[in-house]
Amino acid sequence: MNDYDVATAAFARAVLGDRESLVDVALVVGASAASHGISLVEAIETMADLSPGREPPYVAVRSVVEAWTGSAPSPAADADCHDPLTALTSVPHLRTRLDDVYRQAGHRGWEPAVSHVLVVVELGRRGAHALEDDLWGLEVGHALAVAFPAHETVARLAPDRFTAFTHADDADAVGLAVLARLLREGLAGEPEPRVWVERLPVDADAVTWLLSRLTE
Repeated sequence: MNDYDVATAAFARAVLGDRESLVDVALVVGASAASHGISLVEAIETMADLSPGREPPYVAVRSVVEAWTGSAPSPAADADCHDPLTALTSVPHLRTRLDDVYRQAGHRGWEPAVSHVLVVVELGRRGAHALEDDLWGLEVGHALAVAFPAHETVARLAPDRFTAFTHADDADAVGLAVLARLLREGLAGEPEPRVWVERLPVDADAVTWLLSRLTE
């Protein structure tokens, strides 16, 4: 049993009983997860699995995030184009995906403006600090990935704005209803986020303008 397993076992005991040690245990969970190459998302999911109702206390989640970010090695040139904290893709990576789709469409005779969309989620308010925004980002990213699981690219456009680049057929009434339910569950107690479907431009050159507007 490694130190991460020991820490998560201690968290399971603390969350059900000794709440006074919860923050200290959560700090060890975050630091040991980072040292073993375990993603922050996976560490928080483990905490949720060990918590009553899958709702780990906010102070524990915050401590795990602080310890993980303080212990995780710096990513090498952002090789996978993912934010190591939220696991969301970067805007440059999203732009690359868009460029790929437009290039393929040009060769194969279909129109990205018809086949694909961006489903955008904008939070109802900004957090008091960046860490709070990142925690909400985890919830929104998870909701988008679950609601649109087929070939989606989920990216963070701004501190309070997120998107899933997905097939237009998936962004129907059913997909949007699933997204709305997941957002209500994940952001319980927060103002309702704004959700809309952004159509892609016919001209590939207009993608730059679109992303500039969405990332303002």
